[in-house]
Amino acid sequence: MRTLSLASTLCLIGGLALITSAACSATSPSNQFTGAGGNNAGTAGNGPGSGGEIGFDAGLPPDGSDDDGGACAGESRKAELLPLDMYFMIDQSGSMDGAVPGGGSRWGAVAGALKTFVNQPAAAGIGVGIQYFPVDVGGPTCAPFCAAEADCAGFGPCIFPGLCFGCAISSAGDSCNIPDYAKPDVEIAPLPGSASALITSINKHGPTGGTPTSAALQGAINHAKDWATKHPDHVVIDVLATDGDPADCDTDQSHIDAIAADGLSGTPKILTFVIGVGSALSALNGTAAAGGTGQAFIVDTNQNVNQQFLEALNKIRGAALSCSYLIPTPKVGMPNFDTVNVAYTPGGGGPKVVIPKVHDKASCPVSGGDAWFYDNNAKPTQILLCNDACSKLSADSKGQIDIVLGCATIAQ
Repeated sequence: MRTLSLASTLCLIGGLALITSAACSATSPSNQFTGAGGNNAGTAGNGPGSGGEIGFDAGLPPDGSDDDGGACAGESRKAELLPLDMYFMIDQSGSMDGAVPGGGSRWGAVAGALKTFVNQPAAAGIGVGIQYFPVDVGGPTCAPFCAAEADCAGFGPCIFPGLCFGCAISSAGDSCNIPDYAKPDVEIAPLPGSASALITSINKHGPTGGTPTSAALQGAINHAKDWATKHPDHVVIDVLATDGDPADCDTDQSHIDAIAADGLSGTPKILTFVIGVGSALSALNGTAAAGGTGQAFIVDTNQNVNQQFLEALNKIRGAALSCSYLIPTPKVGMPNFDTVNVAYTPGGGGPKVVIPKVHDKASCPVSGGDAWFYDNNAKPTQILLCNDACSKLSADSKGQIDIVLGCATIAQ
C-alpha cells in the first residue's frame, strides 16, 4: 500500500490508555501506527470489517501539524460494514430456455444458482428482493412448456426440450411500464428469513416473452433508490441479469447506459451490477461501467452456467460489502467529520497504516494509490473506499479496518 508522507507524528499504544506527548517519538513513521487494534478481523464479504467494538486509542497530533508537541488521544473502533441490500432484476425472456452443457436450460441454471445463493450461510444478514422481466400484462397467452406441439395451443411448434416457440417469441403482452418493474415480486428482506419466499417466487417463473431491458433497469433502480432513501444506513444495489440484447420498449443501448449512469449520480447513489449469460454481450460492459461497477460478469454458456452465475453473485456481494463502512458515534457527543481517520492492518502482518481521505470519488487516485471519501460531504453517513483500496482490501480476508475518531483527518 502506498503511504502518505506527513510531517505529523503518528503512533499507537494498544489498549484503552490515553496517549501522552511522551508516548510518541518525533522520528515515528509519519503515517504508520505501531501496535495492535481490536481482536477480531472481519469476514463478511470476503474483506475486512467487524462488529464495531472499541479496539485502541491512537496517538495523532490534534491539528496535524508538527508544532503541537503532543499527541491526540483518538478513539478507535473496528470498522463496521454497512448492511447490504440487493434488488435482483432477472431476465425470464423466452431465450433463457436455451440449452446449456450437461442438460437443462439457461433459466434452470440461473434459478438454481439464485436458490443456492440465498441458502448459503455466508449470505446471512444480506437483504434480497427480486423481480423478473418481462412482466406480462396481457396479450397472447399460452403454456410456455410442452411435450408435443398440441400442448402449445396454436403457439407451436414445440422446440428445444419443452418450449413453445410462438409463446417464447411473443412480446405483445410485455410491459414497458416502469412501475411494473419497480414493484418487487418479493420485497427486500434479510436472509435467511426471506429465502423461502424467494425460492417459491423463482419456482413460479420460467422463460417467456421478450427483453424490455430499459423499463426493467429503470424500475430496478427506482425501487432500489426508494429503498435506500428509507434505509439510509444500508448499501443498496441492483443486479441486472440477462442473456440478450434489449428487444422491447426503448432498445437504444446508449439510453440504457444513461439509466444506469443516472442511478449512480443520483441521491442516494445506486450501483448497477450486470451479469450476462451467453456470448456477444459486450454491450453490457457499457451498462456496468455507467452504473459504477466497471464491467459486466459474463457467464460462458459453453461451461458450467450454474457455477459461474453463483460465483458472480458472490463476487458482487463481496465487492459491495467490502467498500462501505458506517461512521461510528464517539463514546461522548456526536462525530466531528473533520476528525475521522481510516487505518488498515494487513492480514499478513505489517504496520498499521493510515489511508488518506480525498474529497470525492472523482478525486480518487487513478492507479497505485489508496484513499477513501464520504458518500456526502455535506451530510456524511458512509465511509467509502476508492477502487484500488477496495480491491486490495477485499482480497485480504484477514485484514482489519479501524475508524479513528477525534484526530484531525489525514487528507491527500
